[in-house]
Amino acid sequence: MARGRGSASVLLILVVLLSVGIGAVVIAWWPLTDAFGDDTTVRTRRTTATVVQSASCAERGAHDLVELTADGDATRVPFDGCGHSEGTRLRVRVPEPLGDDALARPVDAEHGTGGAGLSGRLGRVLLVLAALSGAGYVLLLRSARPREPG
Repeated sequence: MARGRGSASVLLILVVLLSVGIGAVVIAWWPLTDAFGDDTTVRTRRTTATVVQSASCAERGAHDLVELTADGDATRVPFDGCGHSEGTRLRVRVPEPLGDDALARPVDAEHGTGGAGLSGRLGRVLLVLAALSGAGYVLLLRSARPREPG
């Protein structure tokens, strides 16, 4: 029994889809590096901060001012948010080491936004794989249609 020409094209489609899927997974999990291979990810630490000066959210790019303890010293840094009441305690992430241009961010900022965190990468990988499997299924259905002799 000889195989028809259709089964070879289906196999080729599946190989291409598998290769693209593996490539998408590798790219999504690849560490962020610059051209020289140095790590460009910012190391952060989690801590608790207290709002010492609230900023009105009516202004664009407004930041509350928070105070936190870093290396035994009380430090004031802007917070990536506005409108919090003075004295409110917040869980924040700050860059390590803490520089002059540091910005405190909410701890929950990486969850549910498709950011660079583990859940964001996993979400992107699953989205790409779902799209590829859907495209492969459509191609398989299309090639399985009975053809009229001609």
